[in-house]
Amino acid sequence: MAHAIGGEQARRLMLINYPLICTRDDLSFTARDVQGRMVNWPRNNPGVAADWEKGMTFFDQEVSALAAFDETEAFHAIQFAIMGMGGRCTNLEIGFVQRVAAAAVLGLRAMRNGEADFVAVDREDN
Repeated sequence: MAHAIGGEQARRLMLINYPLICTRDDLSFTARDVQGRMVNWPRNNPGVAADWEKGMTFFDQEVSALAAFDETEAFHAIQFAIMGMGGRCTNLEIGFVQRVAAAAVLGLRAMRNGEADFVAVDREDN
């Protein structure tokens, strides 16, 4: 069941004109390999400075839009993207990533319902 997107999050989604995102296949950062298997995160990323903003956009706009349509699919997009970043996939990473993905989906839901974005406090002792 689709959920309404509210306030600031809807404005973010309008910044880039994405088609409707209903599955992980619709995300710009996923692909299928020649055997048809899902590639959940770009491989051989050169790591240029502009990618920082691009990575935030993947989450803020695309994963957020997916969560508004299907929270479970968004959970898997987050989970498998993180696992695809590091290449390690033991139970330790899987357990940690599953909790991060669940918290992220919960946060996206709260933002759709009007909660403010989290902003880290800049501390001099860091």
